[in-house]
Amino acid sequence: MAGIRCTLTDGRVLELEDEPVGTGAEKRVFLTRDRQYAVGFYHGHLADRRERTDRLTRILTTYNPTLAEATGDYWARAFCWPVGIADGERALPRSFAQAQQLVWPPLGVVTPAYRPGFYFTDRFGQRQEKEVRWFTGGKASRFVPREEAGTLLTRLQVAVRVARAVRRLHMAGLAHADLSHKNVLVDPRSGDACLIDIDALVVPGIAPPSVLGTPGYIAPEVLAGKAHPSIATDRHALAVLIYELLLQRHPLQGRRVNSTRSAEEDERLSMGACALFVEHPTDRRNPPVAPLDRRYAALGAALAQCVERTFVEGLHAPARRADAADWERALYRTLQWLVPTPSGGWILAFPGAPAQAWPASEPIPDTLLVARLQRDTGRDVLEEGDHLALFHHLRLHDWHLRVGVVPDERADRTPRGYVSQHQGRWWVVSTDDQPWQVVRPGGGEAAMVRRNGMVEALPGTRITAGESWPARVLQLQRLDTRSGRPIP
Repeated sequence: MAGIRCTLTDGRVLELEDEPVGTGAEKRVFLTRDRQYAVGFYHGHLADRRERTDRLTRILTTYNPTLAEATGDYWARAFCWPVGIADGERALPRSFAQAQQLVWPPLGVVTPAYRPGFYFTDRFGQRQEKEVRWFTGGKASRFVPREEAGTLLTRLQVAVRVARAVRRLHMAGLAHADLSHKNVLVDPRSGDACLIDIDALVVPGIAPPSVLGTPGYIAPEVLAGKAHPSIATDRHALAVLIYELLLQRHPLQGRRVNSTRSAEEDERLSMGACALFVEHPTDRRNPPVAPLDRRYAALGAALAQCVERTFVEGLHAPARRADAADWERALYRTLQWLVPTPSGGWILAFPGAPAQAWPASEPIPDTLLVARLQRDTGRDVLEEGDHLALFHHLRLHDWHLRVGVVPDERADRTPRGYVSQHQGRWWVVSTDDQPWQVVRPGGGEAAMVRRNGMVEALPGTRITAGESWPARVLQLQRLDTRSGRPIP
């Protein structure tokens, strides 16, 4: 049986299923019969058709990161970016459009279908899209099978991918305008994530925001009527998403009541003009609804700083909020403080504080092997004020071994070495084409370690990868997990 023929503006013809797979406030979505694409058609009344069409055209062309030669493939997975437009009377049979109550002439946007990893089967046997709302500790989380919930590692990886995608939008001057638990798909099993609802982006000078956002993620200044959705309000929503993913609660939903007139007014004030962080360090008027098993400081200094900048300093001062790039860098640092446990949990060992177990029941050893990060300028060796936690089978990459490299969308992910434990002894093995200089404990002449060579990871050993300046130096040492301080 043939499907419904849909003709795109570029001449392509798609065959659609004759029943929608979903209907939202603005669009009704149909899958193609081969399940490769989804087409969302506007339904009801569309007053700003020309603006919408212009917005879609520019999103498809001028502002499309998936067309970039070097990084296009990466961004094609990070976003569910539109790949076509259906517009005009030739797009669909009129009888079909009328039966589905679509705008006439039809206007629709074509996107890739979601990847299989973004679906799961809930406890009732129903197939569900993996929107963030399933993984934020609310009522919906109860219906998620345990194997889908992920770990601290995979949730940090999810957060990295979301922050990176938002950073890319903001670099282009675009705002998502409706970042929320419904418009981000995640797969905590693998650490994957994808931003959706891209066709509603705020395009500077072309298309103003068409929505205010989703309750719980709308910035306070928007709810207070002082601003419209923008990059600054995206920063608030991004912070809420990351906080929820990692700490399983909303940062502003506390016990404080701001209005007894109605629940709607209380919600508007509590998330808007009267919004107050539930973990505010000095203002305790909005305590958490339930006792906290972990405070935000448990995430480590890097993420804690972003939390404070957004929910303490920047909650009512948008210019002070951490931006997407700040969150991305903080997440990179946090990932390098992780150590796995034998039972599948993780230990977060960050400098200057006791190590944290995720989940809390995981045992923490008295000491851990770490590499203190230093920078050799050729004249001086400077402390970077950070460390890399080492563990069995840790792969070493350029961002571990070389100054100024970060694991972003452009990074070379070729392993340059790995850490191994064998019969109670620790080793660092090179798979790098560039030689390493190794200084043994106690000093002396540097030895050269070439590809497939190994270094015993004794405290006091210094490893320098490559010969460029400034050079990253890894100084191996033991860390006291109770204090987060190095053992002399």
